[in-house]
Amino acid sequence: MAEDLRCSSCKKKISNIKGSTRFMCPQCGKTEIIRCKHCREIVAKYKCHNCGFEGP
Repeated sequence: MAEDLRCSSCKKKISNIKGSTRFMCPQCGKTEIIRCKHCREIVAKYKCHNCGFEGP
């Protein structure tokens, strides 16, 4: 079964959406942050559920 990937900011499903990205939290490196193209473009905030780091 495919993984249900959702944007960390807007919670929209991002499977097969161009311009989306996945990366580990820049501070703790333990939580995966997923960003859709739209939230990246509007610089929407995200928060790590492990350490509380807020980006972008």
